[in-house]
Amino acid sequence: MKQDTKALWEASFQEQIARHAFNTAPVEALIRNIAYYLRGRRDPSEYGNLHFLEIGCGAGPNLVWLAEKGVRVSGIDISTTALDLCRTHLAHRGFDERIGELREAGADAVPFPDASFDGIVEACVFQHLSRDERMKAFQEVRRLLKPGGIFAGYMLSEHHSLFLEKGENQVPDDPGTLTLTEGKSKLYLTNIGLAHFYRREELLELLRGFQIVDPCRVDYDLPEEEARRRGYESYKQGMWAVYAVR
Repeated sequence: MKQDTKALWEASFQEQIARHAFNTAPVEALIRNIAYYLRGRRDPSEYGNLHFLEIGCGAGPNLVWLAEKGVRVSGIDISTTALDLCRTHLAHRGFDERIGELREAGADAVPFPDASFDGIVEACVFQHLSRDERMKAFQEVRRLLKPGGIFAGYMLSEHHSLFLEKGENQVPDDPGTLTLTEGKSKLYLTNIGLAHFYRREELLELLRGFQIVDPCRVDYDLPEEEARRRGYESYKQGMWAVYAVR
């Protein structure tokens, strides 16, 4: 399964590179929550002592944003192509000295010691894990975060237009999960395979015991041109921007 998953994401990132389509901008809703946390709980003079991890760092735009603040950054990804992109982008911006480690690993088995990080970030990663992998990934977040640290997540919600349209086809033993293989580009959710659409109550349970768990709903429509490019007349992104403090 892991080899199949690795092959899927290697193919996706290789297509993204070929089409110059990989993300170069951080996820706005995610970094906004991190900014709230930093502003409310940390003095800027402390930023250089902080260490954040991104689980599924991809090309690294979220880590670049953190490094710009002076934060030390580490990342894992199952795709070596993604890790190479991430390392290149951090180096290009002059942040070599702020890189902790960039390592190939899955979200369900992160190769770092307990309480290693002041913050953990994930964007559109936990939504593509199997049920067992999701449970383990959230356990890893709990294990890896220092007390008082932030988990900032960005993942699919049941308000997404694809779930509203195709929800009757949920995987029988995993409510909220669809298998999406429409044959279009692997740049799109509709052809990435397993996709899990979270409920608010589910996230509260997965992060039980944290001081704060606040899944913030983020819904927005894609431009009609982009919706049609994906094969739809209209397309609503329904996401959770999770703000959780350990």
